[in-house]
This record gives sequence, structure tokens and C-alpha cells, in this order.
Amino acid sequence: MNVFLLILAGIILIILLLLLCPIVIKIEYDEKPHLRVGYFFPVFRIPLEKKEITDPKKLARIEKKKQKKEEKKKRAEEKKRLKEEKLRKKAEAEGKPLPEKKPNFIVSLMKKEGVSGLIELLKDILRILKGLMKKITDHLVISKMDLQIAVGSEDAAQTAILYGRLCSAVYPLINLIASHVKKCRHRERIAPVFTSEKTRIMFVMKVRILPFFILSGAVQAGLRFLKTMLSKR
Repeated sequence: MNVFLLILAGIILIILLLLLCPIVIKIEYDEKPHLRVGYFFPVFRIPLEKKEITDPKKLARIEKKKQKKEEKKKRAEEKKRLKEEKLRKKAEAEGKPLPEKKPNFIVSLMKKEGVSGLIELLKDILRILKGLMKKITDHLVISKMDLQIAVGSEDAAQTAILYGRLCSAVYPLINLIASHVKKCRHRERIAPVFTSEKTRIMFVMKVRILPFFILSGAVQAGLRFLKTMLSKR
């Protein structure tokens, strides 16, 4: 009994550590985007650009997998067709009509409540998603957000216009982000460079959040979604 309690306590402690250890996401952009995700000690680098595959062996493996997937899909379709044919023959032999297919949830809702019912369902889903996002952003910490934009173009007048447009778009956007998260340390600099023919952007953002808040938000959203779906049946 004591051993069981110790094992249970150890499992609970591990789960608590996993939930209370922050997930750290770092996004960098300087000509190319880079994404790193850290959890506990390991840092995972996630490629954001799709690399072109040139290795003939890899291409052959991809093609083989694609063919297998298509064959599996064809077999499933044939199996479905044979099953439907069997049911049809059985119904004809017994002199009974074919059993009607059960309509999906959307069709049933449309028949029951019309378009207004579908619109209300979409509104409820959007409210649930909004609540989930708020739950996450209320506990999101942006420990670093540095943005540097050197505005340049082939024409000086065009550079000035582009500079004005970027300022009017970027600064309000950053303030909006900062107002919707728990904490945000940001620094931005947009400057026109009349000697450059192209615009250069350098961006670094480091975000962290506890998995506990993501999980609790997802559970709450899931329960609300289930309650909404049950009420529509």
C-alpha cells in the first residue's frame, strides 16, 4: 500500500512539474524565419521553410508512400461500394426499401432550426474560441520583442511613403499585442534609409507560458463545446 502511494505521489509530482514548467517559444527573422521551442532543458528547432528534396532515394520513398496511400483509399472506397451493394441486394431480396442514411449533424440542425440555428451554432463556437484565446493570452508573457525595420526602395519619395505606412500599421499593432497579454517587453525602431534600395526587417520575439493554463483553457473550451453540441441535438 505504501509503495502504491509513493508511486502515485511520484506520478502526481511529475505531472505538476510538467504543467508548471514553462514552454518557451523564440521566433527570429533576418532574411529567413527561425523558430525554436524550449521545454525543460531541450530546445527544439522547427523548420519554417520547406526544403526542396533532390535526393533520388528520398523522392522514391515519398512517391512509394503516396502510391500506398492512394491504393489504401481505393481499397476503402471499393469496400464501401461492396457493402452498399450487399445491403441493396439484401433489401431487394426481402422486398424492403433501402435503409436511409443518417444525416450528419449540420443537415439535421438545418432541418430542425434552419439557417438561423446554424448561424447561432457558429456564433457559440466563435465565443468558445475567443474565450480559449483570452485564457491563453491573459497568461502569456512576451519577455522580448525587438523589431527593427530599415525602410528602403529605389525611389526616395516611395521610401518616405512606405515609411509612413509602416509606422501607421506597426506601432498600433504592437500596442494592441501588448494590451492583450500579461506582460510584454517590446522595443521597435523604424527608420528610412534613402541609400538602400530594399527594406530590411530584423525581428526577435521570445514568448513563454505555463502548460497548465493551456490545458485548463482547452478543458474549459471542450466542456463548453460539448454542452453546446448536446443542447443542439
